Order: sequence, then C-alpha cells, then structure tokens
Amino acid sequence: MFDALPFTKTKAVVWLVPSDAILTQTAKALKDPRHPYRQKIDVDFGGRVEVYTKQELLNGQNFNPTAVTEQLSIMVLSYDSFRGRGKEGLKAYQENSNLAAFAKVLGAPENPIENADETALFQVINQLNPLVVVDESHHARSELSIEMLANFNPCFVLDLTATPKKRSNIISYVDAVQLKAEHMVKLPVIVYNRDSQAEVLMDTIDLRDRLEEIANAEYQNGGKYIRPIALFQAQPKGKEDATTFEKMRKELVEAGIPAGHIAIRTADVNELKNVDLLSPDCSIRYIVTVNALKEGWDRPFAYILASLANKTSQVDVEQILGRILRLPYTAEHKAKALNMSYVLTSSNDFNDTVQQIIRGLNSAGFSDRDYRLAEPIEPAKPAPVPEQLPMFEPETAQDDFAGLDGKSIWAKLQRRRESEKTPDSAPKADSMLAEARQAGDAYNQAVQGADNDPFAAVLPWEVRDKVNTFPIIPQYRGSVDGLLIPQFFQVIPQSLFTNGDKVLLSKEQLADGFTLKGKAYDIDFDAADDEIVKVDVASGRSVPRAYQMEAADQRYFKEYFSNLPSESRVRQCKDMMIHQLDKLNMVDGGDLRAYVNLIVDGMDREQLAAMEKAPLGFAAKIRAKIESLLDQHYKETFFTWLDRGKIVCEPSYRLPSAIHPTSSTAIYGKSLYEAEEGMNELEQELVKRLTAIPNVLWWHRNIARHGFAINGYFNHYPDIMIMTQSGKIILAETKGDHLKNDDSQEKIELGAAWRNAAGNRYRYYMVFQDEENLPHGAVSMGQFLETVEAL
Repeated sequence: MFDALPFTKTKAVVWLVPSDAILTQTAKALKDPRHPYRQKIDVDFGGRVEVYTKQELLNGQNFNPTAVTEQLSIMVLSYDSFRGRGKEGLKAYQENSNLAAFAKVLGAPENPIENADETALFQVINQLNPLVVVDESHHARSELSIEMLANFNPCFVLDLTATPKKRSNIISYVDAVQLKAEHMVKLPVIVYNRDSQAEVLMDTIDLRDRLEEIANAEYQNGGKYIRPIALFQAQPKGKEDATTFEKMRKELVEAGIPAGHIAIRTADVNELKNVDLLSPDCSIRYIVTVNALKEGWDRPFAYILASLANKTSQVDVEQILGRILRLPYTAEHKAKALNMSYVLTSSNDFNDTVQQIIRGLNSAGFSDRDYRLAEPIEPAKPAPVPEQLPMFEPETAQDDFAGLDGKSIWAKLQRRRESEKTPDSAPKADSMLAEARQAGDAYNQAVQGADNDPFAAVLPWEVRDKVNTFPIIPQYRGSVDGLLIPQFFQVIPQSLFTNGDKVLLSKEQLADGFTLKGKAYDIDFDAADDEIVKVDVASGRSVPRAYQMEAADQRYFKEYFSNLPSESRVRQCKDMMIHQLDKLNMVDGGDLRAYVNLIVDGMDREQLAAMEKAPLGFAAKIRAKIESLLDQHYKETFFTWLDRGKIVCEPSYRLPSAIHPTSSTAIYGKSLYEAEEGMNELEQELVKRLTAIPNVLWWHRNIARHGFAINGYFNHYPDIMIMTQSGKIILAETKGDHLKNDDSQEKIELGAAWRNAAGNRYRYYMVFQDEENLPHGAVSMGQFLETVEAL
C-alpha cells in the first residue's frame, strides 16, 4: 500500500485491536524478530521497522520526527484507549512534553481534534496521516468508533474481520477452504448429540484421552507435541462465582479427572492467567467456562467443546465455538483425527443446537458447510397434548451441571472400559472417531470438487450461490468433453539443472535478454504536468496514469525539496524516479539506474527545473518509454522463438463446466452455456446472424481475463468462440469502425500466428462492421459469415 502512496509519505501505521488479549498477542508477534509477520515486514522495509505500544508512544521512546521519517512505525493500540473518555483514554488528548518536537516540525494541524492539545499523542498521530489497520473491525461500527477513526486522519483504512458489514468494501476474501488448504483450521467441526449430560461427560473424557493417545503416538514418530484440551461449557443460573464452579470441579474429579488437569476460566475466576497451555510442562487438559473465552483466546490445543447444558436448557455454543478451530503449528497432521474439531451436546432440540453451531461458524468467518453431524438429526417428536394440568411443582432454577453425579459417572466409565476389553466390543472413542473420519472425508471431497470450474474453485463457498452460474447446455456437452484448445508453450531444453519440459507461455518469459543499454531515450517531457502528480497503473496493459496529489502532500513535498541544495535535489529526483520505476520487474536494477542517469544528465536547465517540480510525472514518462521498449522486445522475441521452435502451440485450454458472468443474456439460440456474458451491439448483431447459419453448432461469448486467451507477447481474449458442425473452432474479435488502430493490427498478427501454429481445425478472424478501410488481415462481417458457412 505504501508503494501506491507518494515517495515522501511518512510510513506510519496504526494497528487497532479490540481487547487487551489481542493487543498483547499482536504487539508480541510484531516485535519478535523471529516471528514470520515481523520477518516479512523487515524484508519489505529493509529492517527499518519500529513497533510501539501506547505507553512507549506517550513516553516518546524512540518516537520523534527524525525516527518516523526514516522507518516504518507501527503503533499497536486498543480501541478503548482512544475512543473512551476515561482516565486511560484522556492520556491521548493531554499535553505531552515528550512529543513537543512533533508540534514544532509539523506545525499547526490541518485537522485538529476537538479538546486535544497540539502536543497530544492523538493529535501527533493525526498529523502523521497514518495507514490504519482495524483488527476485528466488526467491533468498530458505532458512532464513537467512526469518530475515532476519523480523528486518526487516515490515508487508508484496512479492515480485518471475519464478519464484514453491509457497508464494507471487500477487497480480499479468505474462506474456510483456503484456510484449511493452508492448514490453519481444524475443519470440519464434528457434532455429536447425546441422551444425557452424563453421556456428554463420559464421551468427552474418552474422546479426549483417545486423541491424546493418537497425538503421543505421532509425537513419538517425529511429530509435534500436542496435548488435546476439552472445553466444558457450563451455565450457572446465578452468579458466576468461585463457589459455583468449585462444585463443578468436585464432580469432574470424582468422575476420574485429576484435579491438576482442570482449570476454571469465567468472568470472575481466571486460572489460566500466566499459564502457557502449549508447554509440555503444563498439565491442563480440561477448561471449565461459560463464555469468557472470547476473541483473543484461541489456543490450538483446544479440540473439544462439550456443552453441559441439560436437555431442557438453551444450549449456547455460538460464542465460544471459534476457540477450538485453530490447528496446532499451522501444519496438517498425519492422523486425520488431529485435523478436526469436536462438539458434544445433549439437547432435546438438536436442530436449534446445530443452528447455534452454524451461527458460531459464521461469527468466526466460516459457513454452514463447515460442520458435519456424526449422526443424522432425528425429526422432533410432537409433544403430547396434556389431558389435565400437571400435579407437580415446576422445576426450580438450578445450574446446568447441578444434576451431574461424578461418582456415578466414574462407575459407568469403569463398566464401559471393562466391556470394551471383550473381543466383540470396540472402544466408544474409536467408534466416535470412525464416524468423524467418514464425515471428514465427505467434507474434504465436497470442498475439493470444482468439476472443471476453475472460477468456482477459488470462489468462497459463502458467495457461490450469490454469483451467476450458467452450466453448459446438456446437448453440447459431448462436443466439448474432449476439447483442448491450443495455447503457446515455451520449450525448456534439457540441462544439468532441468529435465526438459514445456511451460505455458507468459509475456514475462519473453523478457529474456532485455537490456536498456544502448536503447533510445528520446522522451518528450514537454507534456509533463507542471504540478506534482502521483502515478498509478491502470488495468489493461499497464499504462501509467498520473493523478493530482492532495494539497497537503504537495506542500510537504515542496517544503521538503526547498530545503535541499541544487545537486541534492537532482539526486533526490533521480532516487524518487528510480523508486517508482523499480516496480518494472523485467528491467535490471543497474540498467534502470544507468538509464535514468543518462536521461537526467542530458537535460538542460529548464528541463531540470521542471523535473524538480514534477519528478513523479517525469517518472511516468520514462516508464511509458521503457514499457514501449519492452513491448517491442516481447514481440521480437516471440516471433524469433516461434520460428526456432522454442515456442510451440499445443492442446491446453479446457472450457469450464460453468461460467459466472457479471452481466448475462439468454435471448440468442445456440449458445454453449445456459446464458452468456452481456454483449455490445456489434457482438449481438454477429451472434444473431450466426444463429441462422445451419453450420454453426454453438457459439460462446468469451469472458475477458477469465476465459480463453491467445497467450503470446500479450494476452488476447477474442470476443466470440464458435464450433461448426464439422468440428472447426473459430475465434472472432469484433471491432467497431472507430477502433481501426494499432491495437487491432497487433491482435491480427498474434491471432494469425496462433491460427498457423494451432492447426487446420482452428481459425482466427478480426471482424469489422463493413469493408471500408479494413486493416490488413481483417474481414468485414459479411465476409466472415460467408466463411463460417463454408467451414
């Protein structure tokens, strides 16, 4: 993101989190030079990175105007410390002599914060115009939160959330399938329903013990250490005090669980404080909680969530389901049982429990497809109609676990284990895991199957049913089942380091041998804007576009330059332009610097003065020149390699089983799919006339950037694909008469090269409305239709 901002932009980041637990985790990870997050940031910013807590910022600890201009400054802060007006929140608004240097350098604030001193931390951050990252951003949607974000005066706000709101502008989406592919989550969630609380407790103990046996066996064979933990969720009817949960601990101990294996974590009792649950020295295997384990507590050793709500109570697993989903060590384990998570309940209304699990998955960022039932839901039985009023007293309010009898459960467990020793009886935990493996295999098969639909394969499950999906019309499936449309491949010769192979061609491969040495540098800078601009790259063929900088950026930039001597300004301009141009990965860095030096050193006084006003505008001109040289090199290399056999055309592209156009039409017959992508008037005219030709079997509107591409020295996506009754494949690019330009000629040349290399079954045509002033190699619509009819 900083690459898209002005070169002189102060690299300040505010990382906002909703809780102290997440604050501690985030700061620890970003400060640790061994952590992958920090290692990646260090690589991207040359190791010039400083991570601050709020207290370090308030103290001015290595936080000063000089430091922030020379490094990436990441400030890890909590929402409440800036949106609240309590004692902690007020510190951010108060006068702070530790930050007085900022007020002198930055001057009067353009966007002053109400009731904040000019030296206050909040106001200083505001003037740095930071990039703001909002972790768990679904917690920052109140008016107070929006006001807080506005007061930070962000240059960009990046939300991180599992549950985006309606107004969210989603730029990237990571779903459960992608997380599972990266071995980050324990999915699916296997759900068991039992007849009683006692059975839930017994099965949880057996299942957890069996998982630990499996984990230990894997550890002995070179795997990582795992100590599976079960979460008991119990709901007291009264206050969540220590006495209430001590009763629970007593019953668990009497059921055979050692006291040292149990910890209690509620709103009032926290026996997990300063405990490293991942340590082999830790003995905790069971945690009793209500809903205290919320965001920020997601220990990967937690495998089982057992609800001890009685059969008539409301089961509430929604809030803490996400706490058992993280996969230990972000690595797939050999034992399948260690790659899934488990929920056990005893509920009369199992349907409602399943809906709670779905809501819990949704709130954790997953879908209703990411769980599996170990057994089918039985339909609810209709309640009998009472003939008279009940004669007994209504049930008094009790804790969910008040009916548990630890001694009785221990006795039942002993009887179960004795019976499991007989040859004809399998251990209960093994049968549970067998059900889980079967359900897990079905889940994995479901998430992996995309049925030759590459677009759907990368489309999150949660939105697949919201996207237009049009399959191939059944009568045409036979004609495309074995169809592989040729594309260009680069031939990799056999050597000491390669076995010899063919790889799908991309234009970047054609940059081989490119150099700027000796290349022309005649660039017309007269059209460069006198004002400062920022440069971006638009879609398409990487054409640079210049945009006006904001007034604050311009003023900062001009003040920055005015304080430099003449030779330093020229040197700084060169560095700025090289920084912008360095994104051209196909150009050697040394070549690029020498090329820029050659251009600048040849400038007269007027050009140098203009460059100092608009170095980024000059960089855009240089970039356009280099890209034109690259395009010329790509083309020359392509035809040279094609002639010498280093590029071949071989069957490759398979038409997808379904398409997903953003706009669609189904009004024309003979379409390959049930509906095709929307078309302009010329394309519609062509398709309408194709439907009247008996020789046409089907036609398809090729979807740009998602469909078939002639992959030469650029990617060309012809508009219309046609199959004739004789099996010929015809590609047609339609052009309005106003588009008879150099771009058309390039497409004609590439299309002709593909046609000649693909074989006699394939044709390519550039089609214009009429015959007047046709580019060389193009045809009119009438000529094209006559040709189709004859093929």
